[in-house]
Amino acid sequence: MGFRGAAGPVKAAALTGGLAAFAGAMMLSPTRSLIDRMLPEPGEGPSEKTRDNGFFRIEIGTRTSSGARFIAKVEAKGDPGYAATAVMFGESALALAHDGDKLPPRAGVLTPATALGMPLVERLRQQAFTFEVARS
Repeated sequence: MGFRGAAGPVKAAALTGGLAAFAGAMMLSPTRSLIDRMLPEPGEGPSEKTRDNGFFRIEIGTRTSSGARFIAKVEAKGDPGYAATAVMFGESALALAHDGDKLPPRAGVLTPATALGMPLVERLRQQAFTFEVARS
């Protein structure tokens, strides 16, 4: 899903409004019980076929303080909510356990990318994740 072009801000606002409405509905007991009937039970999730056939593709754009523009792309096969997330979680744990000497010298509350850097990227590439960065 992308929010590009003239309609981009409208689409982003609609998604944000929908999420806010859902969060508000979940805070009220009558609407929460109604919504709970439609949502999957704990432990339910997508079928094995759905998990195997799923994929994700993320495109991130940025501009540096000097004005240079870059596009980063990340993609992988596997349902992003289950299969791909499990791989990312497992490889992050393995990087922490086995790649300590290769990890960036940082401490505190960090994102996985900041804390694990290239050792995590290399581990995920071995699991068929792709990472690309290009100047645009």
